[in-house]
Amino acid sequence: MTGYPPVRPQPDDQVGAGGRPDHAGPAAASPTTGPDRGRSTAGGPARAGRRPVAGALVVGLVAAAALVGPVRPATAAPDCAPAGGQVGTPSWAQQVLAPEQVWPFSQGAGVTVAVLGSGVDAEHPQLRGRVGSGFDAVRGSGPADTDCTGQGTRVAGLIVARQAGGSPFAGLAPSARVLPVRVVDDRAFGAAPVDPAVLARGVDWAVDRGARVVAVTVAADRDAATLRNSVRRAVDRGVLVVAASGDRGGDGNPVSYPAGYPEVLAVGAIGPDGRRWPKSQYGPYLDLVAPGVAVTTTQRGAGLVEAADGTALACGFVAGTGALTLAKRSGTPRSELVRLLTVTAVPGADHTEYGHGTVNPYGAVNDQLLPQARPAPLPRFRPADDRPDPAVRESRRIALAGTALALATVLVVCAVALTLPRVRRRRWRAAVAPAPARSTPPAEPGPPVQLFDDPTPGR
Repeated sequence: MTGYPPVRPQPDDQVGAGGRPDHAGPAAASPTTGPDRGRSTAGGPARAGRRPVAGALVVGLVAAAALVGPVRPATAAPDCAPAGGQVGTPSWAQQVLAPEQVWPFSQGAGVTVAVLGSGVDAEHPQLRGRVGSGFDAVRGSGPADTDCTGQGTRVAGLIVARQAGGSPFAGLAPSARVLPVRVVDDRAFGAAPVDPAVLARGVDWAVDRGARVVAVTVAADRDAATLRNSVRRAVDRGVLVVAASGDRGGDGNPVSYPAGYPEVLAVGAIGPDGRRWPKSQYGPYLDLVAPGVAVTTTQRGAGLVEAADGTALACGFVAGTGALTLAKRSGTPRSELVRLLTVTAVPGADHTEYGHGTVNPYGAVNDQLLPQARPAPLPRFRPADDRPDPAVRESRRIALAGTALALATVLVVCAVALTLPRVRRRRWRAAVAPAPARSTPPAEPGPPVQLFDDPTPGR
């Protein structure tokens, strides 16, 4: 299962027929080969003595070659990232964004995306022919088509990688082109803060070379006038600037730049469950989110890396979506392009953590900018609704019950406080009703007096 239909290879993707140079063995260079081999000579002891020496030399060289083995290509420096490996199935990110559904409408042809990071390995089999020589903004000159740490190669793969060698992976916009711009010394990547002046130099160079999308995959921790002016200049020339929000969401969550500028499309990262990656920086400046956890993409050297993390990857997905949209809507102004990317996003649970929502390549390419436009849903994906786990629900229930009890107590106290003064003014006292009086029943009367009987004689 590849997950994608094959993408038609471009002419500049064809590899030449050149191979490794022939290394002639000692036997090929031996002066004794040919028809004269084995012919007896009369050269005397000195000439005859050279043959055992030559034979011993040949035997020694053959033995050494057998011990050393075949010649292998030179490996990278020990401090560089290792080459990638083989991955059999597409990652969840490609299944969610479903670029194969967008390719019938756009593959990003004619759009150049500048990737500002550690450089890009232009010789990667899936990137060959899609990556320019670029510019090393750290040194101020030279190309950036090599990559020691692999960060820029991973982002470039998410944008322009083409299927090759049976790999199931491909970028969102395989017909676009990438201009690599090195803005961080790739051999000391992450060891020092990003210099805003170097970022500004890289943005200016990319804009002057015709980049329509600028993907800033690294973040500076401070604002600078030079960087702000470069971003403003790019925006004035209609360039879409996309920037990673940064990977310090669990380390103070500072505002990063250029993502913090209002003109820039700031991008955070989400995981396979649709929730924000804990390291992804967030805030009211965030515009979009995209997959940035356990992402499969190209790795320097060759092959793929299966589980890459970072907001730089999310930035690559949004930049690739911008390239797809620009290729389909070539005359779209930058302001409408930003609206199109944000209005078609799948909404998240919280604007400060998800911005307008998860980028939606199919919706951005095919939807119309109408006042009542509704975003097309992402295939096989539903945004996170932040349902808490059972422990959180139980604690919330206890908290609500306690709040209700406290509120009832307050109401009772208030009622007593209001009625007690009125009761006292009316001199009402609570008492027990008196017991009913007991009456003594009269004594039983004697026989009735006979008033009308005749008296007894003698009385």
